[in-house]
This record gives sequence, C-alpha cells and structure tokens, in this order.
Amino acid sequence: MKTQTIFRSFALVLTLAFAFAFSSCEKVKDLAKFDISYSNPDVRFTLDSLNYLPKSEVLLHQVTLNVNLDSIIAKHELDGIENAKFESVKIEIESPASANFSWLTSARVTVSAPGVNETEVAATTSISPDGRSADIAVTNTEVISQISGGVFTLKLYGSITPPLPAGSIGMLLKSKIKMTVKPL
Repeated sequence: MKTQTIFRSFALVLTLAFAFAFSSCEKVKDLAKFDISYSNPDVRFTLDSLNYLPKSEVLLHQVTLNVNLDSIIAKHELDGIENAKFESVKIEIESPASANFSWLTSARVTVSAPGVNETEVAATTSISPDGRSADIAVTNTEVISQISGGVFTLKLYGSITPPLPAGSIGMLLKSKIKMTVKPL
C-alpha cells in the first residue's frame, strides 16, 4: 500500500513536471519573440497639376513592392514571422523647393495583394498646409496576409484642393513595416 502511494505520488509529480516544462517552453518561446523593422524602398513620383480637378479623394500614386520574407527569415535564423504591421508612413515634397502641402487636405495609404482585399494601413485628416512633409498615422492593422506572398501594392490617396503650387510636384513616399518574428 505504501508502495502504491509512493508510485501515485511519483506519477503525479512527473505529470506536473511535464505540464510545467511544456508550458514553460511556450512561455520561453513567447519571451524570445522580437520585432524587426523593414524599410520599404523609397517611392519617388511626380504629380502633374493638369491631372487634378476638385474631387473629394483621388488616387495620387500606386506602386508594387516586393518583400522577400524567406530572406528575412534566413538572415535572422527565424522560425517564422508571426505578424506584420506598418510602423510608419511619410510623404514628402522633393521639388520644387517653394511647394508646400497647401493643396492637400487629407491622405490615406492602403495595401493589397493578388487575391487579398485592399486594406487601409495609414490615414490622416490634418496635414499642415505650410509643411513639406507629413507623417500619416498608421492604423495598427495586421498586414501579414497582404505581404506574405512577397509582392504587394501600396496606394496613396489624397483629398486635393486645387490649384497645385506648381505644374509638377516631385513627391516621396516612405514606409516601414514592423514584423514580430519567432526565433528557431
């Protein structure tokens, strides 16, 4: 009888030890996750003032980008990428030097991919008319489904109040994606 009690106690302790060990492994994996920032290539484009009549919102520019997630996983020796969100989006006027955002009242950026719906990732309704750059507030939207295929499309929309300050305006779109990664 004493042997059975010892055996049952030992089995219980062993079961609890295994349960603790496996739950601890998951906790360690969760603690080992970390974020990396990926800067998308700078996107330069030109707006031609003849193309913009008063409208509530127009597509200012769209660009197809490529992010090689397999390369990021291999470079950092990762098990995978758990999630991804835009960390920052910024637009700037590059030329002419005299131009400012007096003509742009709001802007938003979306991301899409083949077979995946267009999703808003950044938006702002207040752009300083005297400024030459504007940070567009990111929306904390998960985008792993849009970027996981490698190729995705960014679209910049804006509400324009003509006239534009020049015949053509050189613009720059900068963006970063923050990815939470899982080490091996």
